[in-house]
Amino acid sequence: MLDILEIDMNALIALLAAPLALAVMALSLRRIAVISSITALVSWLQFGASLYLVAPLFVGAGSPVPILPGFLIDRLSGSFLCLTTLVCACSLTQAHFFFRREIAAGAEVLQRVRLFYCFAVLFSLSMQLVFLCDNLGYMWIAIEGTTLLSAGLVYHNRDRNAVEATWKYLIICSVGIAFALLGTVFLFASSRYGAVPGGTLEISLLAGSAPLLEHQLRRLGFIFCFLGYGTKAGMFPLHSWLPDAHSEAPAPASAMLSGALLNCALFAIYRLNEVAAATGQGSFSSGLVLWSGAVTVLVSGLFLVRQHGLKRLWAYSSIENVGLMLVAIGLGQAPLFFLQALNHSVAKVALFLTSGSIIQITGTKYLKKMRGLAQLSPSCALVLVLAAVSVCGLPPFGSFIPEWVIMLSTAQAGQWVQFGFVVSGLAVGFIAVTYHVLRLVSGSPRPRQPLCSPDLFVPVCLLLISLVLGLMIPGFFWGGP
Repeated sequence: MLDILEIDMNALIALLAAPLALAVMALSLRRIAVISSITALVSWLQFGASLYLVAPLFVGAGSPVPILPGFLIDRLSGSFLCLTTLVCACSLTQAHFFFRREIAAGAEVLQRVRLFYCFAVLFSLSMQLVFLCDNLGYMWIAIEGTTLLSAGLVYHNRDRNAVEATWKYLIICSVGIAFALLGTVFLFASSRYGAVPGGTLEISLLAGSAPLLEHQLRRLGFIFCFLGYGTKAGMFPLHSWLPDAHSEAPAPASAMLSGALLNCALFAIYRLNEVAAATGQGSFSSGLVLWSGAVTVLVSGLFLVRQHGLKRLWAYSSIENVGLMLVAIGLGQAPLFFLQALNHSVAKVALFLTSGSIIQITGTKYLKKMRGLAQLSPSCALVLVLAAVSVCGLPPFGSFIPEWVIMLSTAQAGQWVQFGFVVSGLAVGFIAVTYHVLRLVSGSPRPRQPLCSPDLFVPVCLLLISLVLGLMIPGFFWGGP
């Protein structure tokens, strides 16, 4: 056991040190092709290291493994760690081709690309740290780090829209994270009243002594943290930063924001709800999360009807999936929460990366100016349609299973109003996405349409993963109906 733990620590050190080395390299080397190639390669090595690190957790009892004071890894956090490194590896691999076309088109982006890689790898590091934190204070710092580092990615284009999106992102999320800090203080205060001598912010200790926490302070702490991290997750009505940020960031950054960043805030909400449930009085917190998720699904589905930008369309689809994950958290089903996050991340990363190629092919990001994609690039049109089908939760792709089980579980729990909201939101969202995608694919392209060859290897691989997830789900994902 000691040997395994030592190997795990070595893998963890390598996993966390690699982004720091890559950030220094991105600012030091002059050749973008070398930077992008090394970054993509090391990102895949990180994914392999994360798989190696968490593999022992799924053998035998799989009890949580303490790493350092305030840091711990268990099955759920290890699963999210692997998912985050996978999303970053796919996004940074596609970035190699994405920026190569940008530079070939004559855009003066060399210095901006260096900064992109520097911010991207540090952003990846801060997201990985979120899932290793067993301390609410450390988790708050890591999530705040994701905000500051990803802002550089949103600001990449340096134009008026990018400036507006970056400021909106920073201001709204900073206000939200300030609420989360206040909630963290309340939770610390609640632990000082007989639960833990001197108080604590360690999540495992809070859950272990949950019945002894001061009730009113704990409830206030949960409400403020839920509002703060809900803002970061893009929960309605605190979502207004998300469509602008996802739309203005370059496609690889949008993929990381949607496929990895949102999971960080939702993971924090799950941990807090876990503490609340351990008190034996978790009906309030679970009900609040469940209602917020159901309303988010319904409203985001309505927002999908009238959208003018391709990446804004997928941003609102991300908000819809955030609502579904909140419903799973409210139902107290960790495996279902992760399975929905996994399938959403895989499909949404494929969509954003494909959308980046489409924007480069058509020369515009506005849906009304995009027509005839099937004539311009049949392969790109096919991948877009399949990715849209996947993210909408249609069989045989993987998203169908968790969405169906979420609806079934909501009905079995007797939450019929929330069930109606979820079903209505998903139905409206599916119709809206189908309408926009079919208009984009069909018709005749604009005259003198700029052409470039899309690189679809990464999106196609992600669609294959989604297909496999839809056909074969491992039994250990399921913890209940």
